[in-house]
Amino acid sequence: MFCFQCEQTSKGEGCTKVGVCGKQPEVAALQDLLIYVTKGLAQVAITAAKAGVRDPQTDRFACEAVFSTLTNVDFDADRFQKLINEAVARRDALKSKVGGNYPAGPADFKPAGDLAGLVAQGEKVGVKSDPAANPDILSLQQLLTYGIKGVAAYADHAAILGQTDTAVYDFIYEGLAATLDPKLGVNDYVGLVLKCGEVNLRAMELLDAA
Repeated sequence: MFCFQCEQTSKGEGCTKVGVCGKQPEVAALQDLLIYVTKGLAQVAITAAKAGVRDPQTDRFACEAVFSTLTNVDFDADRFQKLINEAVARRDALKSKVGGNYPAGPADFKPAGDLAGLVAQGEKVGVKSDPAANPDILSLQQLLTYGIKGVAAYADHAAILGQTDTAVYDFIYEGLAATLDPKLGVNDYVGLVLKCGEVNLRAMELLDAA
């Protein structure tokens, strides 16, 4: 387990055994896996959008999935199992309509059939799963990911109240997929983080209008 997404995190560095908030390591692994599979959904959704295919319910689901991984939202492991399986099902449904070639990873990931198997898979895709990762790139990728979580939270609440904007969903997909792109460098991620701030303002506008 490694979770560092809140100001209460252990020693100001990260919770590694159990969350200060009470989050169990199994739930942390499931949250990491949900973000991972949602990145695969994002890759396919981008391909689908280019082909003129869009599913508003999948857009809404992507927000819900990302939002669900924020600290203290809901620590029900069974819920994460359902969300992971739904993300994969929605990814495959879009893929069946538009096809596309995707790099090995979350776009073709197959979830385990039980909760314990999913936890084991999640432990392999967490923040520190790649010890060779460039720390500056990793930091910016995580900053972008957590920014997207904030956007998703606002967008989800706004959508519940009837306000949506496809540009917000498009960026959520763009940002999540970008964290998988090995060709991007520091300047690219800084630009995406700044764009995330702009999109967050749009999401807040939607919530205010709602």
